[in-house]
Amino acid sequence: MKKFLLLFIVITLVPAACAPSAQPTVDSAAPTDEAVDLLADELIQLLSVNLGLDESAIVLISREDAEFGDACLEVARFDTACTQVVTPGYIFNFEANGIEYEYRTDAVGDSIQPATVAMTWIREGGIAGFCDHLTVYLSGEVYASSCRTQPNETSGYFSELLSAAQITEFNAWYQKFGVSRLDESDPAGVADRMVNTLEFFGGGTGKPGKVDQQALFAWAMALFQKLHS
Repeated sequence: MKKFLLLFIVITLVPAACAPSAQPTVDSAAPTDEAVDLLADELIQLLSVNLGLDESAIVLISREDAEFGDACLEVARFDTACTQVVTPGYIFNFEANGIEYEYRTDAVGDSIQPATVAMTWIREGGIAGFCDHLTVYLSGEVYASSCRTQPNETSGYFSELLSAAQITEFNAWYQKFGVSRLDESDPAGVADRMVNTLEFFGGGTGKPGKVDQQALFAWAMALFQKLHS
């Protein structure tokens, strides 16, 4: 009986001892460091094309993991609906010629959003019934929308829309002026009142004077017309 019991214990325990140990689960979808580095390189190429810069002039200064509250990576534009879903991703910050640029991406780079808004312009109402919106990102992306055209939204980038001198002028404004909210709307109560406002999110401390304000509005309108011509 003792021999039978001993044999039973040996037969039962030996297979368990030889079984392979459980391995930790690896998330195959998690991006590798190499993949994230390639994504940073892709953003440098994008910024280079947008602004007409040499890639060697652009430096990655920071990258951080992020968890965004929507599918637009918490970057909202006029007339753009965003699915409310938590989206893991990254925030990249680059520097070129003394100016910093932010991009946001999802975890695998399928969604890329410029995140440094430099200017918004709105023209609505008037006898002509305007409904025009313009969003300009510091990194060179431009989005224009109008309810009177198809498609409603068009987009472009600085190096295809502006001359080198115009890009330099815009960067000079950005470095000179701080956040400025400008209004050239018709007075309240005017029939067929037209709203014409511009917000400039500069990195400087100055305030645009009357001539500068007129130049900013003219610049925004000309850019809008290029995209909706």
